[in-house]
Order: sequence, then C-alpha cells, then structure tokens
Amino acid sequence: MLRKPEIYLTWSSVKMWSRDRASLFWTFFLPLVIMVIFGLLNFGELGRVDLGIVDQADNAASADFIANLESISALDTTRGSLAAERAALEQGQRDLVIVLPAQFGPTDASATPDPVAPVEIAALYHAGRSSETQVGLGILRAAIAELNYAITGAARVVALDARAVDARNLGYIDFLMPGVIGMSIMQLGLFSVAFSFVTMKREGVLRRLLATPLNPATLLIAQVITRLLVVLIQTLILAAVAVFLFGAEFAGNFFAVLLAAALGGAVFLALGFAVSGWARSEQQAAPLANIVSLPMMFLSGVFFSRDVLPDALRIVTDYLPLTYLVEAIRGMTVQGDSIIAQWPNFLGLAVWLVVAFIIANRTFRWE
Repeated sequence: MLRKPEIYLTWSSVKMWSRDRASLFWTFFLPLVIMVIFGLLNFGELGRVDLGIVDQADNAASADFIANLESISALDTTRGSLAAERAALEQGQRDLVIVLPAQFGPTDASATPDPVAPVEIAALYHAGRSSETQVGLGILRAAIAELNYAITGAARVVALDARAVDARNLGYIDFLMPGVIGMSIMQLGLFSVAFSFVTMKREGVLRRLLATPLNPATLLIAQVITRLLVVLIQTLILAAVAVFLFGAEFAGNFFAVLLAAALGGAVFLALGFAVSGWARSEQQAAPLANIVSLPMMFLSGVFFSRDVLPDALRIVTDYLPLTYLVEAIRGMTVQGDSIIAQWPNFLGLAVWLVVAFIIANRTFRWE
C-alpha cells in the first residue's frame, strides 16, 4: 500500500509532468502523428502476395512447381500443413493458399495424364482482399498454363479450383498499431526518465532531497507510478485512434494489453534510470538513449515485419525487449491471444526487467 508521502509526491509529479509542454508533445502528439501518417499511407497495400503452399504430393513435379512459384518476386511463399495454412488464411495472415493434391504430376516419366480429367489445384483465397488475390490467382493461372504446355504442348492436364474463404480482413494498420504503442512506451521510458533525472542531478535537486527526511525511494516510486500511468493513458489513446479512425481490429482482451504495456513500461523505465545514472549531462543522455532505442525501433518489427531481416540478424532481434513487447501486444490485438498464449513474450519482458533493474541499480547516482 502507498503511504501519504508516496501519494503526495506522485500527485506532484503528475502535475509537474502535465505542465511540461515538451513532454506532452513527445509523449502524445508525435506517436499520434506517426500513427496517422502510416495509417493514411497504408503500406500494407504495397506488399507482395502472401501465398501459403500445401504440398500433399511431395514428389519431383510438385517440388519443381513450388520452386517456380518461390522464384516469383511478387509472391511471399510459406509452406505448411493444410490445417496450419488455412488457419493462417482465416486469421488474415495469408492472401491465398494452394493445395497440391497427392495425384499432382505423373507417377512415372512415361505416364500420360488424362486430359479429360485434369488434376485440380485447390486455391483458397481471402474474400476481403480482391487486389492481392486477383494478382495471386493471375500468377497461378500463368504458372499452370506454362506447366500444361511443358507436359503436353497444349492439353489442360492441371486446373485451378479457386474458392473464396471468409477471413479477417487485416490491414497494415492492424500490424502498425502494436508497433507504435511499443515504440511510444520505449521512448517514454528511456527519454523522459533520462532527461529529467540528469537535469535534476545537474541542478542539484536530488542532492538537496537527500538532505531532507524524505526517503529517496519515495521519490523514485512516485516517478515510476507517474510514468506508468502515462504509459496506460498513451496506450489507450493510440489504440482508440487506430480502432476508431482507421478501423483497426482489436481481437484480444484490452486489460491483457494494458498489463503488457505496464510490464514493458517498467522495463524501459529501468533502462531509462540506467542511462540517467551513466550520463552526466543532457548532451550525454541523448546519444546514449538513442543508441539504445534506435536499433530496436527499426529491428523489432515496429513498422515492418522482421521477416525481411537476414536470418542471423532476426535471431538477435528475437531477444530485444521491444521485440517481446511488440510481439506480445500484436499477438493479443491481432490474433486474440491470451496472456497464457503469449507467456514466452511476457517471460522475456520479466527477464529484461530483472536485467534492467540490476543495471540501473549499479549505475544510478544521486549526484
């Protein structure tokens, strides 16, 4: 339970923070501008066609056909089982899923397929994404026509059976919302703590507070509570803008998202205290905070999927604190995951909280 000193200091801290126009700008206005700009540009419409491939034939003919599809730059292909790929399609993670049947391709080199009964490739496409599915189906029809010509010279021995599937129509804004929320939490935790405490150290405020009967921990608790409250308000505002202004979907439990935001906020607040303890001036705090935040901003899947990264770099980014935070929020908002389903990301944040607390405890200085 909070005692009266913590309550009074927290309230004073909230009032001081709310009167700081620069803090208000960087905390609320800038993330909103980023959300609006990227939401209006809608980069999701510029991407490649997400194609899922189910190979039930598993023979040389199907391998050659799949290799041909994978060589097409307009397609972003993923192989998997029928159940997994259909689930991904229904969740909006695929634009199109094709199923190569077991009888795909001749059984031996001398066999001649029956042109009256062509082998059908089932194509399940997203009913809500007409532009992507039309491009994907057009590419598939061209590939099948080329295959038919290579086998018989003209006869139609392979056909495409295209069927629409009702699926969630997820757009770029659904991907963007968790990323911007995570980025904003990181920025608030790192920069607001680093700059404010470095300033108080430089001006001697912390040194004078140590000369009073006030317990130093009380000040830290008040500052942490203030910023965690701001984190929750920030999350609410950004999610509301994405949902009500751009039509983003929110499939999960909002309180679970707030819990992830609070845990992520605690991690970056601890890192902010570590930076403020290391830096002796605002001029040192700024580059230190940027060294920590900028790589994560571009490598943790904030604006674009980490799938585009080289494999070695993607493995490294799997363990960044912002990656854990963004993936946890994205899993709950986009896929409707529970906290239990996202336990690896919550565990990652908890580990980072311990690590960041140890670093902050070793580097933080009152003078």
